[in-house]
Amino acid sequence: MRFWFAAAATLLGLTLAGNVPDDGAPVFGAQAADDSLELTAVEAMAAEQAAAAVPSTERLVDYLRRPLCDPDLDIAGVCFPGDEDEISIRVCGGEEATWPLWRRTRATILSPWSEWENVVAWTCPRDYLDVPTFTAEDFRRLPLAPPVLNLQPARTEHLVNMPTIVYTDAATQHFTTDLLGYTFEVEATPTGYTWDFGDGTVLTTTSPGHAYPDHDVAHPYTRLGTYTITLTTTYTGRYRLAGDPDWTDVDGTATTTTSAPAITIVEARTRLVTSDCNQNPTACE
Repeated sequence: MRFWFAAAATLLGLTLAGNVPDDGAPVFGAQAADDSLELTAVEAMAAEQAAAAVPSTERLVDYLRRPLCDPDLDIAGVCFPGDEDEISIRVCGGEEATWPLWRRTRATILSPWSEWENVVAWTCPRDYLDVPTFTAEDFRRLPLAPPVLNLQPARTEHLVNMPTIVYTDAATQHFTTDLLGYTFEVEATPTGYTWDFGDGTVLTTTSPGHAYPDHDVAHPYTRLGTYTITLTTTYTGRYRLAGDPDWTDVDGTATTTTSAPAITIVEARTRLVTSDCNQNPTACE
């Protein structure tokens, strides 16, 4: 996650030293002209610690933690330009948010310092954890349960040129898994369905299909034979650290495959019989 959030242009009269465009609206981090100001919370912390290890008289880069106001103002505590409700601060799930980070530089130890620039906005303690990214490969390793593939008519013989109805009951699946010592909560949501009817016909839908009479995915076979229908379900995912209120989308998808028992496509043949088929079904076979 990156936290170079651009401040709203209005910010109710808030001004900053440096990095102010012609219209007077303050800009922060990656929104500034210097792309090098793009820092993650972890990168910012490392840079801040590295600078602190150098004597102040020898530093060419200096860092300072201050709320979003002119850091040259020598004001103890929170430094707001007015009512503190006028500025949006990260909500950290009960933990105290960390002040924004400012940076100034100089060419040599005899050169004057530049004006202070904001390089990271408000952050939360969890932003400084070296948390691994839950990748698409991790997502695909989850034990996703393939959904049931239902056919109508629910028998092994289907009539030629009549619709074979297909549908499934795919649902969102929930997992808790460990990755490099961290516990993640993961959700896998079905978003797409590919139906391979085994005769060269393949349909892709966003609908899981429905049973008769509300069916919306069906296929009439035009040739006699035996066919196996296969369903590939595509899932998108999102994840979060266990207990974290914020979700992150998985950059990629996962799939499952389900096959139904083979069906045989037959013709409907008519013939005269002498018995009532309802009373004597075997005479009509």
